Amino acid sequence: MNATITNWRGTPLPLKDVLLHVGPGWKDIVTRLIDDLFKLGWDGQLCEIKEKFGGLRFYVGKSSNAVDARIGQAEQESVVTCESCGSPGRLRFDGWIKAMCDKCHTEHRQTRP
Repeated sequence: MNATITNWRGTPLPLKDVLLHVGPGWKDIVTRLIDDLFKLGWDGQLCEIKEKFGGLRFYVGKSSNAVDARIGQAEQESVVTCESCGSPGRLRFDGWIKAMCDKCHTEHRQTRP
């Protein structure tokens, strides 16, 4: 089993670098996702990881139905998990669409100009 994450060029990507693309509240979701994908036979090629419309987006090269399903589960989990702290949250429409808990949403609204 290949346990190395690589970009589309085949360059190794350390997990710590992959996790820079999401907020701290989603790091556990992404770490579990990657572990599960390797168990499902994923080759480790990660094309892109980002937040879009308040949810996690995780794009891989070669895939399978099982890999796609597990990615879908993680993406669904992200929209009910605060990207800032990892607490239960929901999508908030406040200039940007973000998954936030009540506490982080309140703090965000108090600190914005």
